[in-house]
Amino acid sequence: MAALLLGRAAAAQAAEFGGFIALTSDYVYRGATQTGHDPALQADAHYYSACGWLAGLWGTSVRPDPRGVTDVELDPYLGYTRALGDEWSTRLAAVYHAYVGNNPGSRYEYSEVAGTLAYRSQVFLTVAVSPDTELQTGYDTSVRRVAASGDLSWHGSLGHALSANIGVGYYRLHRPFSSGYGYGSAGLGYEWGRIHLDLSLIGVSGAAHDFFYYGEASNRLVGTVLWQF
Repeated sequence: MAALLLGRAAAAQAAEFGGFIALTSDYVYRGATQTGHDPALQADAHYYSACGWLAGLWGTSVRPDPRGVTDVELDPYLGYTRALGDEWSTRLAAVYHAYVGNNPGSRYEYSEVAGTLAYRSQVFLTVAVSPDTELQTGYDTSVRRVAASGDLSWHGSLGHALSANIGVGYYRLHRPFSSGYGYGSAGLGYEWGRIHLDLSLIGVSGAAHDFFYYGEASNRLVGTVLWQF
């Protein structure tokens, strides 16, 4: 949904509040399930200022440990969007991924800074860096390391309320058996007033199977229904 948020921010000419509520068949982030392949309820509330600043809070049900219980992830974010002429725009944003609940999800918390360059609110190039992503080094020991990702995506109208999207990305974090993996997606969307329907095919490279321990990354179809307000 980052492309949706950036596109709306770039188009905003006056201050506005907004958000959405969504139900997805699987919360997938960078090609890996965050819910053990189970559905997730998600929501976002944000504010765009007329001068380009944006702030918001995004939340979702999540299960960072596939063997654990369902938790809640809350991601506050702050950013700045600037138009570069009539066709280009850019955004720089900082986000903190926080986990709340009764399970030991707090050890998964990390911060991230992401820069996005957009063309006509259709093509998006994003580079993100996290200075404190957790890496498990033993049964009950872990360290914090730098992680980075790059994403290139396209979202365009097909007419008659239909849209298409396609994207590829790469995530890098040095782990014992793999230092990174690639992922991608292709999907179709349908707009019905404030409701958006999406069906996407998620794919990952072979290295993703070595990167994750419990089969979190795999090829699958994901369906989402979203209501904007």
